[in-house]
Amino acid sequence: MATKFKIHPAIGIARLGNSPEGFYLAPEGPGHLPIACDANGITTAVGGKEPTITSFRDDAELLCRQGARFRVYRYDDGPGSEVAIDEPIDLVFWKSGQHIRGVVRDIEWTAYVANKKSIWYEFQETDGEHGYAPDHPLRNADVTDTSQRRRMIIDPGPQMVSGASPRASFARVDNPVMSQSFPPPLSPCSITTLGDLLATVQPVTDTAGVTTKHARLVVLGGHGNSGSYKTGPGEPKITRFANNDGWFDDEADGYVNATLKVEITTIDGTAPVVQPGGAKHLLSIPVDSPAWVIIGYPRFAPQILDMITMDETMYDLFVRTMAHDLDLHGVPPFDGTQTPPKTPEELSVWQTKARWNSSYHPRFWRDIWPILKRPDQFKWVMDFDSFVGGDPHSTTSRGNLDPSVLSVAPYEGQDPVERKRNEAKRRFIYGVLRQPGQENLYTLPGGLPRNPGFRLPGMPLLCGDNPLSNTVPSKFLRLTETMLFLLKQWAEGKFIDEKAEHLPLPDDGGAPKSGVDLDRGVLSNLLGGSFCPGAETTWIVRNPAVYAEPYRIKQSSTLILGSLAQTDNLTAGLEPGDLTKRNAVPWQADFNECATQPIDITYEDWNASYPGSIGVAVKPVTQTIYWWPAHRPMEVNTAQGQISWSGNIPVAPTGDFTMVTAWKNMGFVADFSVGSPDDPGYLLIEGWNSIPPIKISKGS
Repeated sequence: MATKFKIHPAIGIARLGNSPEGFYLAPEGPGHLPIACDANGITTAVGGKEPTITSFRDDAELLCRQGARFRVYRYDDGPGSEVAIDEPIDLVFWKSGQHIRGVVRDIEWTAYVANKKSIWYEFQETDGEHGYAPDHPLRNADVTDTSQRRRMIIDPGPQMVSGASPRASFARVDNPVMSQSFPPPLSPCSITTLGDLLATVQPVTDTAGVTTKHARLVVLGGHGNSGSYKTGPGEPKITRFANNDGWFDDEADGYVNATLKVEITTIDGTAPVVQPGGAKHLLSIPVDSPAWVIIGYPRFAPQILDMITMDETMYDLFVRTMAHDLDLHGVPPFDGTQTPPKTPEELSVWQTKARWNSSYHPRFWRDIWPILKRPDQFKWVMDFDSFVGGDPHSTTSRGNLDPSVLSVAPYEGQDPVERKRNEAKRRFIYGVLRQPGQENLYTLPGGLPRNPGFRLPGMPLLCGDNPLSNTVPSKFLRLTETMLFLLKQWAEGKFIDEKAEHLPLPDDGGAPKSGVDLDRGVLSNLLGGSFCPGAETTWIVRNPAVYAEPYRIKQSSTLILGSLAQTDNLTAGLEPGDLTKRNAVPWQADFNECATQPIDITYEDWNASYPGSIGVAVKPVTQTIYWWPAHRPMEVNTAQGQISWSGNIPVAPTGDFTMVTAWKNMGFVADFSVGSPDDPGYLLIEGWNSIPPIKISKGS
């Protein structure tokens, strides 16, 4: 069996912070706290589990950065395992068939991130998701010279680290050999770096007490700096939520590659010729599947998942278009005999024939409950009462989302009254979920069984991709098609209760067990909907063309160092900066304004309606809706009660400008206790707006 090497996670997430040195590691499971590490990126496992952080800030109260941690896995004929330093290696190259024996001595990492926001098209809601028209406006359109626009890309060039040379920086350097471009001096904050790289050697002790060393990479982002080069009366200023000419920020994205350094003992069974001076024979083996890193802003409520995560958005795409799970979605019969399509032609045929497996039984605690429990968690970051007169998402006994009732699968001998009651509860919940094609409906047709004339709002009651303009309106968020299918099966009683069947339950606090688990766990902590433009990235992730395989970004085959492209070539792949260039600039503007949105629901297909033009007096009807409070909290809890998370910062351009510097002082919504995960207490901590200002001492 030929050996392949892959980097995991396939997409990592680093986050900005204004601490010059302090950092922690990205959580690797859904809703986990970040992982605590020392100044060299090394963690100390306790009982086989890495400790989580006890503070988001350093000793000077500055906000720590979040590092994205990468590892190399080898795949032979099993699930894969992480490559260890000094590990004997016996492999066959899958391309040449050459048989190599040796020892892994080091891993050399190369990463390259960039920021292309200032030269890209203006973000205008869903315009551009399926291509940009030739007349679509550019950001900074007054800069027309191609070479000048090229210099508006923040491009530090690629950087390399290894065990022998463990640190590097994406900073501006005085080096004539390296082609770089950085913005001129900016106000209020200049940008001189996009972050740092750190090669680590992490000791790992298994259950048998054997310790191995693993070479890993930590990618750190910048310090959250944003500014404008424009001067004069009233400058710098912010006038729009997504497009502000003259502005730059230090969000970024780009590729992560690795090369194994293997000391050779034999090649095809023959020892290599002894080199002069006894030098070791080192072979460089590049990984077969590289990775990508996104550098985004802090997540201020890290333990509360978005209603749709990035993992769920991507998984839905891969299941429906890439034959990623043939038991769930494929070509009948669903009897385990299906084989995945092997060519683009076969995949095209598969896509026309594939359908959902109506006999599929999701597992309640693995597949259903993680979705249903999220609305209740939102009570820690928003105020339900102001909109609905109470909490309709209660998970307590006799609440709408009581898991002790919803988890009971129909079984032989079940009391008919109980069976009917449970089915009615499940169907009621599924019945209020917005379906494909209902993105612009505020209330759903059908009503209540006892009162058909009373129409409930569709769920989730959150903003969609475009509640602003009339170009492809998408007013309200809906769950992915995969999520809806799983919930439909559950509503019909086609599901498994792992507790009743004595099956393993999901390990909510454990480390990922495989490379794929690591891919999915990391992406569970990114926003996967309400892409207007969104948080870490936007609707570009729904385009199959950007992937080489599920979860893995296709790297550009035409990349020219020092000359990043100003246009897209998705056929060739993505360059550094291509995932985040559609985001708002500066990011703080959209972040501040993605609080609530007055959505015009007068007409289904119009966001901006013009009733006066039809000659009839029509009173416009609007409904105020939240955006994504798990990323940008709204109303939060303190020991003294509920307060506004952002205080008196206005949700307007003046507030956007304030947020350019205020973001680093904002508090986090978190629970550091070791109490029951079913009864958390997410309170506002470690910010100017926390009452009282709570600071957890290190080591406590």
